[in-house]
Amino acid sequence: MNKKTVLKKTILAVSIAMLTACGGSGNNSDIAPVASTSTIEGVITGFGSIYVNGVEYETDNASIEIDGNPSIETSLGIGDVVVLQGSINADGLTGVANRVSSVDELEGYVLDLSNLNVGVGSINVMGQVVNITIDTVFDSNTLNSIDELSINDIVEISGFSDGNGNILATRVETQQSADNVELKGVISNLDIDALVFTIGTLTIDFSSAFEVPAILNNGLLVEVKTQTVLTGSLIDGFVLIASQVEIEDDGGFEFDEGVEIERQGLVSDVTDTTFLFNGELIQIASLKVDDDFASLENGMLITAEGFIDANGVFIIEKIENIELSDFEFEGLVTAKTETEVTVTNNGVEITFIVNNSTRLMDEQDEGVTPIRFFSLADVALGEYLTLKYFVDINGKNIATELEREDNPTLLIASRGL
Repeated sequence: MNKKTVLKKTILAVSIAMLTACGGSGNNSDIAPVASTSTIEGVITGFGSIYVNGVEYETDNASIEIDGNPSIETSLGIGDVVVLQGSINADGLTGVANRVSSVDELEGYVLDLSNLNVGVGSINVMGQVVNITIDTVFDSNTLNSIDELSINDIVEISGFSDGNGNILATRVETQQSADNVELKGVISNLDIDALVFTIGTLTIDFSSAFEVPAILNNGLLVEVKTQTVLTGSLIDGFVLIASQVEIEDDGGFEFDEGVEIERQGLVSDVTDTTFLFNGELIQIASLKVDDDFASLENGMLITAEGFIDANGVFIIEKIENIELSDFEFEGLVTAKTETEVTVTNNGVEITFIVNNSTRLMDEQDEGVTPIRFFSLADVALGEYLTLKYFVDINGKNIATELEREDNPTLLIASRGL
């Protein structure tokens, strides 16, 4: 059986058998359980072993890789985007991982912070617009909030890129050195004579790179690395002197025909017949009359489910919208069940549904050691929580993030974002 590389960085022909952009719980367990071997790309939301796309995967015998190098599970963090190879059980909620690979979307210098407003907005990293939302996770060991960043800080960004210089950040952490400054994106304005191209607003000079693909084209998705500081300015533009230019391969996973694929990603450049999914052009080869293709919008985060056909093409069978947070609430726990928690603040009481897609983080640090394998079962009455959430079509408060914190002296009331 022929091996096929998933999602070649060329135009993908896609047959969509079902297209929905539904609200609801945001729990990807609504997607039908995948039989046998499958490949999942998504955001880590919890540990014990590892939660990705609403499924808890055992990782006892799994190989772990970070940026292509062997690693261990404890080096992964909430908000990291991973590609996971394994299987999902019949319940659709549990599975077994054979391999987990994490590759950051961008690592480099912060160039501009002027578009932030109360911790959300966008920052310029290496000429790329990195969108910071209420759902962006910050590595508490290096960064508590985006407001702590300074110009020329080196950051590592996990998330999803539209390929045109815009990234939705799911996790941000700072780095001490610039040994691995890198970015991914779609080539534009290629000048073979001058040996330059652009990704977003950043000019890439590859004249001295020791590794360059034999053929470069506009529209090709690549990863660029450098070991030198950027030159230029915000007004005149920045230039990166590339040491390596590689065709982006999403971690190098290869799969047999028929392997089931489930990917989270960012939608952009929507037209009547095509859209970009994580910067890759998707052409609609066939579409059921009743399908609501018009519901796709630029900037939407979706889960796409399908399989690899005999030609190595990703055939998408279902698309589902991923709900993002709209609100944040902090307070004391006054009631709890196996799937719900009630939090009270200054007389306001809200009950939240917690599911496998809820990001779970223990950030207590006053006299206690935070629990890595943290779950709702670890939460006790009287403890202090911060929850991010949205309200579904049934009026239920669905927690997208639950964070246990030290109890502050001043409680902060609910605020809509």
